[in-house]
Amino acid sequence: MVFSFLSFVHLTLAVAVSLRIFSRRSSRGSALAWLLLVLLVPAVGALAYLLIGERRLGKTWMQRAIALQPQILRWAQRIPATTVVSPGFLDRGAESISRLATGSIGLPLLGGHRLQLLADSASIMRALIADIDAARTSVHMEFYIWSAGGFVDELVAALVRASERGVSCNVLMDSLGSRAFFRSEALAGLRRAGANVVEVLPVNPLRALFVRLDLRDHRKIAVIDRRVAYTGSMNIADPRFFKQDAGVGEWVDAMVRIEGPAAWVLEAVSLSLTALQTGADFAPPPPPELPRTGDSHVQIFPSGPQGATRHIEALLLTAVYAARREIVLTTPYFIPSEPLLTALRSAAIRGVRVILIVPAKVDSLLVRYASNAYIEDLLSVGITILHFGDGLLHTKSMVIDEQITIFGTVNLDLRSFELNFEVSLIAYDQVFAVQTRRLQSEYEARSLPLQLAQWHARPQWRRLLENAVQTMSPLL
Repeated sequence: MVFSFLSFVHLTLAVAVSLRIFSRRSSRGSALAWLLLVLLVPAVGALAYLLIGERRLGKTWMQRAIALQPQILRWAQRIPATTVVSPGFLDRGAESISRLATGSIGLPLLGGHRLQLLADSASIMRALIADIDAARTSVHMEFYIWSAGGFVDELVAALVRASERGVSCNVLMDSLGSRAFFRSEALAGLRRAGANVVEVLPVNPLRALFVRLDLRDHRKIAVIDRRVAYTGSMNIADPRFFKQDAGVGEWVDAMVRIEGPAAWVLEAVSLSLTALQTGADFAPPPPPELPRTGDSHVQIFPSGPQGATRHIEALLLTAVYAARREIVLTTPYFIPSEPLLTALRSAAIRGVRVILIVPAKVDSLLVRYASNAYIEDLLSVGITILHFGDGLLHTKSMVIDEQITIFGTVNLDLRSFELNFEVSLIAYDQVFAVQTRRLQSEYEARSLPLQLAQWHARPQWRRLLENAVQTMSPLL
């Protein structure tokens, strides 16, 4: 009798969740992974699907997102024509990337920028603090992780000084990524000084009933006086102290400092998330009068879970298929979608040199096993895979033919494609591409290449475990 009842419950849960999955038209890999989990462990699988199976931002957020979209498009159409550049002057591959970016997001190609690549955390923080100390009107920051200690305390002190001299300081922090910081004296000091601190996507047990709690704000944006901006991979955390118990070494990051109209656009992108979180009006201040500071052409490419289309995946696919000679990628987490895996393999087969640089150790055992499952597929077609052994390589970069650079917060995994708010800088600038490629070469020098014969020789149990975890990778 008990067995029959449990079988009935098992069947009921499996059918109920299956019907829900089929009604949502999930990606094939995600749907199959959820079905497998529900069939194998129905109670756990059903509960997991309830909590993280769908991209639920909540009714209020989605209503705001629907109302906000036409406002953002109208704002984008009013970007001063003097800063907008036609993509027609780019070569064919770059033009296709630019047109897809504009068609997907609505943000045009912009000219007149000076780009500076900052390749280590200390130099990044020194430059950012100097710009905050020089701020006259506004400082706007949005980062996934804030972690007190080390040079972060110096940054907080600079923000306090700016607030006290009348500079408008707005700070967005992800609720989960910055959880410990919200209980810190540093945060209290910011608020006492008058800085406006916004907690993005708050985490609490009650919200878990209505929203998916692992939808996170993974962006890294700093904008000073709407003239200077930063974006890239670094959180507001000193790598000498951050996650030192994870056994992966110090995190290795890079950022780009941007002078030009893209700084104002980055602030507007961040203000759109402020509007989603707080319900405030989306009303970016007008752009400042900016002298032409350089010759770089760039596009800002935000992405997030509020839309049904994986725009960032489409951008990366277009870039890979546009490559003629070389693609070099760095990412801490590599769990690609099937289309991206196919694109990289196809590039290598048609003669494009493809180099993937990833850390030898990452701070997630499941991600490590899932990522390893793809290595043989890549090595077998001649793709070079390098394991960076000098810390957790956290820089997210793609350089195409030493001409085009995609640089920002996006990891090469489904979490970045589907679940996180992310932002990327697309730079159509050979000088910046060469600089970024040089940084990638420095990473290569600190890495060891994987060999196909050695990889084949790994224990059978590891191969089985990696393939099993990879089957569930759409859920990671």
